Parts: sequence; C-alpha cells; structure tokens
Amino acid sequence: MNQKAFAIFVGALMVLSGIAYFLPLGTNQKEIAVTSDANSPETFGVKGSLVDWSFDGLGDVLEMAPQNTDMAYWINISSSQNLTNAASIALPQSIGLIYGDQLYSTRIERLGEVRFNNTWAEFHWIEPYPMGYNSLVIPYEGYMMIPMGTDFVMVMGRPTLFGPQEAVQQSIDVISGGQPSENFTLVDDSGADLQVAALGRGGASMPMAGGYKEFNLRITSSRNGEDGFDIVARYIQPTADTSRKASDLAEKSDLEYSSSGSEGELSGFVSEENIRFVLMGLLGP
Repeated sequence: MNQKAFAIFVGALMVLSGIAYFLPLGTNQKEIAVTSDANSPETFGVKGSLVDWSFDGLGDVLEMAPQNTDMAYWINISSSQNLTNAASIALPQSIGLIYGDQLYSTRIERLGEVRFNNTWAEFHWIEPYPMGYNSLVIPYEGYMMIPMGTDFVMVMGRPTLFGPQEAVQQSIDVISGGQPSENFTLVDDSGADLQVAALGRGGASMPMAGGYKEFNLRITSSRNGEDGFDIVARYIQPTADTSRKASDLAEKSDLEYSSSGSEGELSGFVSEENIRFVLMGLLGP
C-alpha cells in the first residue's frame, strides 16, 4: 500500500471516527428507507445498487476478484483474536485489519483482500446499520462509491468494498458480470479461519518471494480441544529454495513437510504462542 496514501487516510479516519452516521446530502432522516430485515444490505439506507454476495470463504472472495489477481486472502476475525493479531502482522498491510473498529459503527466480522497490478481491494463483512453520506458520491455501474479521504472509496453492502477507486471499480466490474479470477486451483470449499492463496507470477511481493507456481494456506482453530491451530500449506511446483524454507520452518515448529511429484505440503498443529512465528515464516519473503 502507498505509505503516503495510508497516512492521509489515517488522518481522515481520525476526523470521521467520531461521527455516528451520516445523512445523504439534502435528505431528511425520515426519508432513508430501512428494510424490516436487519441483515439486509438495504438497511444501510444508501441509494443505488448494494453489494449482496456470499462471503463464507476465500472462494467467494475470488468470485469478486479481477482475472489478474496474484494474491488473495479471507479471515474470520470473529474466530480467534490471537490468529487475527498474528495475521495483521504477517499479511500485507490492511486498513480493515488495523483500523476495522474505526471504519464503521459496527465491527468487521470477516475480511477479504485481493491484490493485483500493484493495487488492492478489501471486502468487509459487517452487520448493516442505517447510514448515509453528507457529501458527493461517485456513481459507477449503478453503485455509489463513497470517498474516504482523497485516496480511498467504499461501496456499501454485504460485503462492503473498500480500497483505491480504480481497484474497487475493477471489483465492481466482476460483480456486475465480468470474468473473475480462475487461476487458483488449490482453493476449495473446505472451511478455515484464515485462507491465503498466491501465484508465483506475482514475484517477490508474494509469500516466500513467489518461489512456486501456486501457494495455498488454510488455518483452522483446533477442533481437538487444544489451544492452537491446525495448519495446511500446499505448494505447486515449489522451487528448491521454497522447499528448503518450508522444511526448515517445519523442523523449527514441530510440523511436517513432505513432497510428492510437483507438490509440497506443510501441515500440523501450531500452538497459540507459535502462530505468529509460523505465519511470518510462511507469508514472509
């Protein structure tokens, strides 16, 4: 993320965070239509089209991702504060993970992000609440983009879209019927609290510097009553350097790394105390 843009956003956020909600310019509060279904996107009371998309895992995120997406992730923030804290450090810088409790009048429960062409877009799953906006909006394909500072916009719905305007527009293009990304073959419907996918073509900015054709990570809170996480990281065509890094990490963390043909896999149980170290090893350069 551009550091200057990030700093400007934080400054704007400090000003906006004390406002409970906004009214559309020239609109009386009684004119805002609120549906009887509190979970419906219409509850936001924002004019135009509203995002209404399944958001139960990384597969749903990729269905909203442009074709040239190189990396994507999805996290259930409500699952484990320990995992969320570790992810906010190990994953690429995220507005939602760092400032999620200041963006809306309700907390972000689930979050996704896609990265493509040196830009990014985030997806925030929040409980709808009546809001509006007391400034100009930017219409695009029937959706109303609400400016946040000078560099970012949001489009309300479930999930709410957030990011640089051009990146959000590309996600809207996909939601509106455009071709989504179809290059992530390891992503499936199996549930996990944190899911990450990356393509080696993304280069040095990818986990382990992109030393593979494809990478997929799934982390789930342990179902065996232990305080920790079950982890599975898979690689297609890992380079020798990537296999060495994964093997070294497995040895240091009491995990198992194996390879078969053109694929490699790291798996095992990670304690709460060790999850940050493992995530930094898997998602770092």
